[in-house]
Amino acid sequence: MLKEHENLILKFEQYLKGQPLIESGPTSFQKLFESMNYSLDSGGKRFRPVLSLLTAKTLNQSLELVLPVALAVEMIHTYSLIHDDLPVMDNDDLRRGRPTNHKIYGEPLALLAGDALQAEAFRHLATSYKGSPETGLNIIELIAEASGARGMVGGQVVDIDPSEEMKKEWISFIHENKTGALIRVSVEAAAVACGINKDIQLQLREFGAQLGFAFQLADDILDWDEKNPETTSYVSVYGIEKTKQKLTEISKNCLLALKSAHLPIKEFEPLVIFNQERQK
Repeated sequence: MLKEHENLILKFEQYLKGQPLIESGPTSFQKLFESMNYSLDSGGKRFRPVLSLLTAKTLNQSLELVLPVALAVEMIHTYSLIHDDLPVMDNDDLRRGRPTNHKIYGEPLALLAGDALQAEAFRHLATSYKGSPETGLNIIELIAEASGARGMVGGQVVDIDPSEEMKKEWISFIHENKTGALIRVSVEAAAVACGINKDIQLQLREFGAQLGFAFQLADDILDWDEKNPETTSYVSVYGIEKTKQKLTEISKNCLLALKSAHLPIKEFEPLVIFNQERQK
């Protein structure tokens, strides 16, 4: 991430440390929480939490309003990574330079740790927004939509379909849902937490959707290997040059969505450019 986002990441990490996932009980029970923390505390870009915090800054609202959203979405993102790494899915041994969760804790506990993180995300939202139940319910609905069958999980299901032709036909659907949905809701749910009106919320939803698509396009460009092409890569369907052109187009659309809502772009523009130009 960019240097100007370091304070936001620090703010999120401090909030995370203030919400400890630990309970007393049998050793195996404590191991569950250890497994959850192992992946949640593993660092990463914290791209989604930064988006939520930047949304609050763009709307000139307190960062405290959106921290529960930032943590809940990061918990869901983390659970999805734990499950993606399992042998039944991608069968990865390393994540962010460390052994994946199941390599440390075994497949059954890793699976359950992912399940528990998903549930913990919604518990955290419910308790955090008790004082504003309507806001809390709206946020929970949005995040449930983005993370479930109508979002991340739905995109993953289409991604693992064995039909190559089907993947090519639905490549945009996969990207917009498997990766893009959680990025979109990091912005939209944060906007709801800030109490903005519906019109602005929808404009920010569009911004988040465009940025989510741009994020996956950038990943596809970085991950492209001509000798071992991925079927569900935008590059494998449209070629490297057209994918770069599409990334430029979508990045412009991100900022246009903000301008259409008459919102300042100064907070988000560096992040959009960073994504467009990022390298491994």
